[in-house]
Amino acid sequence: MDREFDVLVVGGGINGAGIARDAAGRGLSVLMVEKDDLACATSSASSKLIHGGLRYLEQYEFRLVAEALAEREVLLRVAGHLVWPARFVMPHVPELRPRWMIRAGLFLYDHMSSRASLPGSKAVRLDVPPYNSGLQPGLKHGFIYSDCRVDDARLVIANTIDARARGARVLTRTECLAARRHEGAWIATLSNGEEVNARAIVNAAG
Repeated sequence: MDREFDVLVVGGGINGAGIARDAAGRGLSVLMVEKDDLACATSSASSKLIHGGLRYLEQYEFRLVAEALAEREVLLRVAGHLVWPARFVMPHVPELRPRWMIRAGLFLYDHMSSRASLPGSKAVRLDVPPYNSGLQPGLKHGFIYSDCRVDDARLVIANTIDARARGARVLTRTECLAARRHEGAWIATLSNGEEVNARAIVNAAG
């Protein structure tokens, strides 16, 4: 069994699985180890949203939002069986922000993405059907915008399956106990008794 790898990825969540898939797809030899099971922690207990980071517009993080929106479109295209469009209703509370500010933010949010798969935002009245049910009586205005929801654990598993198909080796229930430098590389000791060599280690353990 191979003991020499270009990359050792520690952690079997979405970051570890995505890194392993990407590295294997670039022709690198990859070993990914996870001490428990795939997506056993945060990656299966997330908000289950794939969003462009609407709130970051208020902090002028335009590049971050543009990149997140572009990646949202990629996920809709390549993992449409795991990522679905969703519409969100945002009530307007006058004491927090003026309506023009929210409208401007949503206009930017709409136009910073290609919107190939999702409808744009719009203003709505919340004091009339169908949006008035269950809301506080004082809420009269709001906005609807689009983002996505995701089956987070299945997305991790799908990335892992693809990483293996690209040649990565994946070990669950296997912990990386220690790693030491040796002649420009790493020697890692695993809980299954193996010692493996890697040119690089990526700590994606969370």
